[in-house]
Amino acid sequence: MSPAKTTRKLNLTNIILLSSLLLTTLTALPWYAIHVGISRSEWLLFLGFVIATGLSITVGYHRLFAHRSFQASPLITFLALFFGAGALEQSALLWSSQHRDHHRYVDTDRDPYNIKQGFWYAHIGWMLFWHEKPTTVNVEDLRANALIMHQHRYYLSWAITAGVFLPLAIGAVTGHLLGAFLLGVVGRLTLVHHSTWSINSICHTFGKATYDIDATARDHWLVAFLTNGEGYHNFHHRFASDYRNGVRWYQWDPSKWAIALLSWCGLAKKLYRTAPQAILAAKTAAEHQRVERALGLQQQEGIAALLEKVRERYGALKTALQEWEYVEKEYYRVRNAVAEKSQAYLRSIQQQVHERREAFIIARHQWVAFINTNPSIPRTAHI
Repeated sequence: MSPAKTTRKLNLTNIILLSSLLLTTLTALPWYAIHVGISRSEWLLFLGFVIATGLSITVGYHRLFAHRSFQASPLITFLALFFGAGALEQSALLWSSQHRDHHRYVDTDRDPYNIKQGFWYAHIGWMLFWHEKPTTVNVEDLRANALIMHQHRYYLSWAITAGVFLPLAIGAVTGHLLGAFLLGVVGRLTLVHHSTWSINSICHTFGKATYDIDATARDHWLVAFLTNGEGYHNFHHRFASDYRNGVRWYQWDPSKWAIALLSWCGLAKKLYRTAPQAILAAKTAAEHQRVERALGLQQQEGIAALLEKVRERYGALKTALQEWEYVEKEYYRVRNAVAEKSQAYLRSIQQQVHERREAFIIARHQWVAFINTNPSIPRTAHI
C-alpha cells in the first residue's frame, strides 16, 4: 500500500523548471514569432513532438503501462518509453504508480492529485509544494520489464536525449536551432504538460458525469481534444481497464485509434473492451439516479406517482438490457461449443441476439422520450 502524502515541502527543482518553461513560453516565444518568424520546419518539429510525446503519455504511460489495457510489441514499448521520457513527466514506473494510486484512492488523502485539495493543487500544486516518498509497490508487474526498469534507473538520460537533444539536433540540421529550442522544446513541453494536468483539474471539476453521477471525474470534450481523447474521464474512472476513453464512434480519441491501428498492424494485442451492456447499464443507472434526485427536490402533487412510473420504465429498460446480454452470452457459448452440424441452432440464437438488441433499443428510445417530454421532470435531469 502506498503511503499517504504527509510532508509539505517546496520542490525547488519543479518550481524552477516549470515556471521557467511557462515564463519563456509566454515571453521569449512570442518575441521570436514576431521578430524572427516561425518557419514551416519549426512548426512541423513542434507538431511532430507534440504528437509523439503526447501519444506516448496517453497510449504508453497511461493505457499501456498504468492500466495494462492492451499488450504491445517491444518496438512500441520502446517508443512509448523513449518519447514518454521526452515529455518530462517522470519515468513510466513512477507515473504509473501515482496514477494507480489516483484511481485506487481517488478524492482521498492518498490520491496524489486529490481534487478535494483544490483546483490548482490537482493541476500543478501537488508537484510544487508537496514531497512524496517514491514507491513502486503497486507496479510489480512493470518492474518485471527490463526496458521499463532501464528507463526508470536512467530516466534523466532518456528524458534529455528524447525531449531536448533530439529536437535541438533536428533544429540544428534544418538551420533553426533557436526556434527548435523555443518551440520544439519549451513551447511543446508547456503545452503537453498543462494539457495532461488539465485532466486532473478540469476533468475533476467541469463537464458531464455520464456513467457515475457521484464521481468527481467528468467527461469534457475540450480536454479530450487537447489530450488525444483522455478527457472522457467519467467513463475512464468507471471503466479504467478499457483501452478506449471515447467509447462512442464519434468521440475524439486518437489514442484509441492509434491502439486499434497498432492492433491491425500486429504491433498490439489483447485490447480490453468493456461489454456494451455493462456500459449501457452504467449510463442508464446514472440517468435514473439523476431523475430520481431531481424529482426528490420537487414538492408539487403527483411526484410520488411520477416516481413510480419512472421506476417502472427503468425496470423495463433494465430487463430488456439483461435479456439482450443473456442471449448474446449464450450465443458466444454455443458458437464456441457446437459442431458444424448445429450451425442452424447457432443461427437461431444469433437471430435472438438481434431481436433482443432491437428490443432494448426500442425500450431505450421510450425511456428517453418519457424522461425528456414529461413536464414534471426538470430539464437538468433530461437525457
